[in-house]
Amino acid sequence: MLTFATSNKTHASRPATLLAIVFFALVFVPAANCQTSDDFVHSLVRQKLFLRHVGEQQYTKVKKDKLRGLAGNCDLAVQIEKATWDRGKVRIEFAIIGIPSLGGKMSTQCHSTAAHQLEVTGFARDERTDSLAASIGEILQTPEQYLAAQGTPFNLSPGPDDEVASKPCPTVVPVKSLLTVNPEFSEEARKAKHQGDLVLGFVVGTDGRAHKLRVLRGLGLGLDEMALNTFSLWRFTPARQQDKPVACESTVEVSFNFY
Repeated sequence: MLTFATSNKTHASRPATLLAIVFFALVFVPAANCQTSDDFVHSLVRQKLFLRHVGEQQYTKVKKDKLRGLAGNCDLAVQIEKATWDRGKVRIEFAIIGIPSLGGKMSTQCHSTAAHQLEVTGFARDERTDSLAASIGEILQTPEQYLAAQGTPFNLSPGPDDEVASKPCPTVVPVKSLLTVNPEFSEEARKAKHQGDLVLGFVVGTDGRAHKLRVLRGLGLGLDEMALNTFSLWRFTPARQQDKPVACESTVEVSFNFY
């Protein structure tokens, strides 16, 4: 259960690959800014996105015209490690960073491996980048695309990191979580069977995103970094005061447990 503006809990229970912790904007490069299909595909590298439906498959090969009809309950948060365009084929390699949770309700538990590959075929060799982006967006989605696919529109634009935050008080309608990610174990912590709770502090801005992330109580062995690494994917309904959105301080308790 996730309860924001006080103390919040999320759970990580599956082993994962250890990732370099780098923060990037989670937005597909607009097709208009990509001169070629190859440019667009390469722009995916290092992005953090949501893989839809096929998280339990170590290798997925699907035709372009079958993407919209994919079915499956295993969605994952992933970071793209490699992406190539080869004469009408897109090949993508990625690492798992967590499991999405909508409104505090976690996605179906997935039993997946650390290394995954995706191949999408059936594109024209001179495929337009807007068509290519739309197709890839059926299976690899930004937080905004993922929320829209679940029937929850989110259209707030990214805001500044330096908003003055209000402390929770009776006149403020508190933050509500829309989309969070239950982070993966680091490889180091998994091998050591290291578990426990850590506490992170942050500010939920009027843009519905987490800013000014900081570790208030850490766990070490890479678990602090694994938790922080997912936050660019989180989305919230901002706090409101006198019917206006305000930036608000919040904390979250992240529980790493082996079950």
